[in-house]
Amino acid sequence: MKPKNILLGLIITFLTIPGILLAGGEQTNMAIGLRVGLSRLDGDIDNPPFQPMYYGTLSYNLFEFLAVGFESGYATIGGQVYGEENKNFKTIIIPYEGHLKFSFFPLSRVNPYVILGGGGFAWDYTIDGKTDTNEITGNAKKGYDSFLKSGAGVEIALSQNRDIYFNIGATYRYSLTDMLDDLNSDFVNHRHPLNDAVVNIYGGFTYYFRTSKRGDQDHDWVPDELDLKVEIPEDPDGYLDHDGVPDDMAQVPTLGVAGEVDSTQVDNQPPVVIHNPVHRVEQGHDIKIKADIYENSKLKIASVIYRPVGTSGWKVGKLRSKGGIAYEGIIPGRYVLPQGLEYCVIAIDEAISGIGYSGLPKLPVRVEVISHPKVWRIVSSIAALIGWGGSGYLMLKKQK
Repeated sequence: MKPKNILLGLIITFLTIPGILLAGGEQTNMAIGLRVGLSRLDGDIDNPPFQPMYYGTLSYNLFEFLAVGFESGYATIGGQVYGEENKNFKTIIIPYEGHLKFSFFPLSRVNPYVILGGGGFAWDYTIDGKTDTNEITGNAKKGYDSFLKSGAGVEIALSQNRDIYFNIGATYRYSLTDMLDDLNSDFVNHRHPLNDAVVNIYGGFTYYFRTSKRGDQDHDWVPDELDLKVEIPEDPDGYLDHDGVPDDMAQVPTLGVAGEVDSTQVDNQPPVVIHNPVHRVEQGHDIKIKADIYENSKLKIASVIYRPVGTSGWKVGKLRSKGGIAYEGIIPGRYVLPQGLEYCVIAIDEAISGIGYSGLPKLPVRVEVISHPKVWRIVSSIAALIGWGGSGYLMLKKQK
C-alpha cells in the first residue's frame, strides 16, 4: 500500500474515532449544504488568478460544539505556464475529504467556527484546455493525492428554528504533491521546495434535519414526560407552548394593554401571556425571559418561577415592564446547572380574575443546559491556533 494511501486512512481514522468517543449530546442532527466560491493556487508561480469552486457538504453534529463533516466537489486552479507567456494551464481538482468542525457560540444566531481535516483528491493538469503529457513517459499529467485542511468561517441562522444557515469562510488545503502547477519548486531558485496548496473562499447555505432527541418523540422541544400529546408537535406561536399541544390563537380572548381600559368595567378575563420558551442555554449563563402580557385592567404581579431539575423549591423572579405589553426578567446563571432547568411565567391581575401563564409547576417549560462551554471554547481556540498557525507559516514561507 502506498504511503499516501496509508496517510489518508490515518486522517479518516483521526476524524472518526474522536467523534465516536465524544458523542453523547442531546443535539444529534444531520445537515446538507452547498458552497460556491473561488480557489487559488498557492504554489510555484506568481500571481495565480482565482477560479470557481463548487462543493457539496454533509455533516453530523455530535453535540453543540463539535461536528464531523464530509465534503466533495469540483474546483479549478491555474495560471500562466512558467516560462511560457502565451500559454495558460488549468488543473481540475475533485476532492473527497473529512473534517472536524469546532464551534464557538453554537447556541447563538451568529456562530464562528474552525475546521481541521484532510482527505484525498483527483487532479488533472491541462494547457489551454488540452491534456498535457509527460515528455519522458508520455503519460497524462494527472493523478490522485492527499492533503491536510484547515479553515474558519461564520454561520448565520436565517430561520427562527435554526434549521437554515448562511455560511461564509475560507480554507487552506496543503497537498502532498508539488505538481499541481507542473513545476517542481526545486527548479525555481527563488522559492523553497514546498508542496502546492489551494486557498478557497466561499459562501453557501446549510440545512439541518432535526433528528430525534432522547425523550422527545415529536421533536417539539417538550420532553415526553411533560408532553400532553407526544405524537403531535407543538405549534411554536408563543401561546401555551409549554404543554406540547397545538393551541388555536383564534380562541385567545380579545384583551387590551394593562391600564388602557376604563377601570370601571368588570374584569372577568385573566391575563394572557405570550412567551416563546427558551429551550437550550449554556451552563452558568443568565437566562433572559421575555413575555408579552395582555390584560383588560391592571396587573397585580408578573413573575417567573424557576428551579434546577430535580430540586423541590421554586425561586421567584419579578418581570419588569418594558413599556406597553412587554415584560422582561432574568433567571440567574447560578441556577443554570448541567441537569437542566425548568420555569413558568405567571401573571395575575388586580381583579384576581384568573392566572395567565406559560408553564405550570406540574407542567413547566424544560430547558436543556449545555455543560462545559468554556472548555470547548478553549479546545476550539487550540484548533484555530493549530490550523491558522500552520497555514500562515506555510503561506509566508513560500513567499520568501
